[in-house]
Amino acid sequence: MRKRLLAVLLTAAMAVTTLVGCGSSEKNTKSAASAANGEANSSVSEEAAPAEDNAEVVELEFWGWWSSETRKPHMLTMVDNFNKSQSKYHVTYVDIPWGDIFTKNIAQIAAGNPCDIIANDLSGVQFRAAEGQVESVSPYLTDDVKGGFYDQYIEACSDENGEVYALPYNVDTRGIFYNKAHFEEAGINPEDIKTWSDLVDAARKLDVKNGDTWDRIGFLPVIGNGGVDTWVFNMNKGRGWYDPETLEATVNTDANKETFKWIRDQIDYYGQSTYNEINAAVANGMTDPFASGKVSMWVHTSAYPAALANTAPDLEYGVISLPEFKEGNGHMVNGDGFVLEIPKGAKCPEGSYEFIKYITGKENQEYMQQNLKDFSARNDLDPNSEFLSNPVTKALAKCLEETATNVTVKEIQGYTSVVNPLIEEGTLGLTPTDKALDNAQKALEDFIANNSGK
Repeated sequence: MRKRLLAVLLTAAMAVTTLVGCGSSEKNTKSAASAANGEANSSVSEEAAPAEDNAEVVELEFWGWWSSETRKPHMLTMVDNFNKSQSKYHVTYVDIPWGDIFTKNIAQIAAGNPCDIIANDLSGVQFRAAEGQVESVSPYLTDDVKGGFYDQYIEACSDENGEVYALPYNVDTRGIFYNKAHFEEAGINPEDIKTWSDLVDAARKLDVKNGDTWDRIGFLPVIGNGGVDTWVFNMNKGRGWYDPETLEATVNTDANKETFKWIRDQIDYYGQSTYNEINAAVANGMTDPFASGKVSMWVHTSAYPAALANTAPDLEYGVISLPEFKEGNGHMVNGDGFVLEIPKGAKCPEGSYEFIKYITGKENQEYMQQNLKDFSARNDLDPNSEFLSNPVTKALAKCLEETATNVTVKEIQGYTSVVNPLIEEGTLGLTPTDKALDNAQKALEDFIANNSGK
């Protein structure tokens, strides 16, 4: 049933693409951003791409949320370079707050006046394709462009029939960041941390306690940017709370119960109040215990070095992969990323695709890596570049080799809203971990039944 429904959606999508094309080459007099935001926030001069031979220029809007002093100039530069590289299309970058962009995108699609290109999350591409919210790029995609990306990321951008709906803009991974001075003081060789047991042994050597007060904490698994799901993903070699093939809930398996007990043991060792205090401070952005030296090791994403460059520029640190549960289990870690895609009903899909192809091309991806320190999903970048040859980046690139995206299919979209609160009861000590997993299992089973028709 799923495949038949998806095939119908895809056929309709391709038909619309074929019929609509670029529509008109006239400039847009009423932008999607004007309808969604009241007034477009244009930051690129229209003089950047003058028309040749009096030809009309197709105006395209690119929606993203990158508005910081670091990222917005980078986006504007790439957009400006595209505009100068050709004379058929002119792209304007419109930054819309993270909390608004996705709902506005859906509203504009429904109104028949979407933007032309939008940044979106990698894990949700298949869901949006099944919902008919995004145009396929397969009619324009050539083998040389497709072959420039690692297979797993193209697969995450494709439906079960191989139709591609986006191209990856950047990707992330997770690793364990460690304080080099602390390791040297405790006599720890990071290469010796191979299993979860090794990790705990190292943490105990790093701990510093003064009476009832922890002056330094070696390691807590679920602070930073790694949750219970990160360790479940690691334990299960890339599987999370459900089986994406069968849509079967797999929350309260024996392996997951062992994982959660291990996490609970670490929290209990330091004390629930210690965990609650640190976790609340991190969640509210009040402090960075790793940057301050309060915590010797913690899990974070590949974007973290950019933050450390500002908060702790003199800190000497390294990165290791999440260790295996036991030797031979693998170092799998959950990651995600962002893609560029064409909203359903965009007036000129081929023009939108040309921009997406340009921004995700080799030259611009190398520029992104060097300037923003983000990882690319491309497989043809120079491993000896300044970015990839940096020791921290090189270690994170190793983590990326065993990173998988937990793609959310249509029938289970939004499942974290029912699972996560129940799991959190276990980390907060409100419910025994086995019971928390049993409760989450039942909640997810009900959620799947209600959303998949099973």
